[in-house]
Amino acid sequence: MRRLLQLILAAGLLGAGTASAQLSGPPMGGSNQFIGPPTGTVQDFLGTWTLTWDGPPELGCPCHGTLTVTVDEDGSHLDGLWKKKGADATLFGPVSYDQDVWAGRFSQPPDDLGIAVQGHFRMEVVDSQTLSGSYQQDSMAIAFTWRAKRR
Repeated sequence: MRRLLQLILAAGLLGAGTASAQLSGPPMGGSNQFIGPPTGTVQDFLGTWTLTWDGPPELGCPCHGTLTVTVDEDGSHLDGLWKKKGADATLFGPVSYDQDVWAGRFSQPPDDLGIAVQGHFRMEVVDSQTLSGSYQQDSMAIAFTWRAKRR
């Protein structure tokens, strides 16, 4: 009986050792970013775009407007003017290393009730004529999609 118990314990310890050897450690880090020249170009964002977006149900979207994108004064970020029904919104943020994603913050001045809208956005180059992405108001848990076609 004692020998049987020793065999069971030995098998259990060997099995535990084998199982723990199969566990991987934490990832080594890094961004999987190839260190080389960017694959996109900031110019893919610049210009005037016809913009269509989804929004909260009370807006009755899909909604339509325009987005004009320029380089900011110091050349480190992009600025956007989102013209739509109601007050226009401004966008500001950097472009990713690969220059194919523009992300940052947007803000809209207070409306008649004194309510300002702010949030964050992400816009990605699909091709030279198309952008897609999402935006999310700070006060909302849901992000909404938007799409842009070059004018």
